[in-house]
Amino acid sequence: MRADNLNDHVRILNRRFAAVSLLLVASIVTNAALSVAVATMNKVVLVPSLTDAVEVSAQGGVGRDYLERLARDAVYLFLNRTPESARYFEQNIERISEPQTYQQIKAALILDRQKRQDSRTSQAFFPVEFVVKPDRLSVRVIGDLQTISGTQVSDTTRQTFDLTFKRHGSMILLSSIERLGKDGAETASTKPIVGEIEP
Repeated sequence: MRADNLNDHVRILNRRFAAVSLLLVASIVTNAALSVAVATMNKVVLVPSLTDAVEVSAQGGVGRDYLERLARDAVYLFLNRTPESARYFEQNIERISEPQTYQQIKAALILDRQKRQDSRTSQAFFPVEFVVKPDRLSVRVIGDLQTISGTQVSDTTRQTFDLTFKRHGSMILLSSIERLGKDGAETASTKPIVGEIEP
């Protein structure tokens, strides 16, 4: 009799142990799922600003959106500079510029960085319009260029820049940036911008 009672108690304990173990596993799984949900709640989903697919065709055609994106990157890289961001600019200009242009840009950038560190000036460019010409691999960018000294905006001017790109195999690289005259027309003072940009 005692053996039967003992066996019944062992079975009851085994069932209770199995039930508690099952509840413990369910609790661990639920806690893990909740912690993953909480950890991913603060993620930001970035939506591309260009609605079309960006591509370069093998036959030589370059899409309008692709050129606009390249021009936007080049303009922000060239025209939004501070003494603190000069080294970042120098490191990344090689990625978007043509090899023949890069050495000239690099030399001018070293001088420009020293000048900005001495004068503590910065500049910011706010594009207003992009005029893309895919057949010529060029983009005209119109916007406001601000010169900032310390924390004060010392000057704001409307500027027009022409960006020219060249194709190297499947890559499109920046060939030149030229600042145009005040009316946006090419003038005798139109010159390639290498590193130093002053309004």
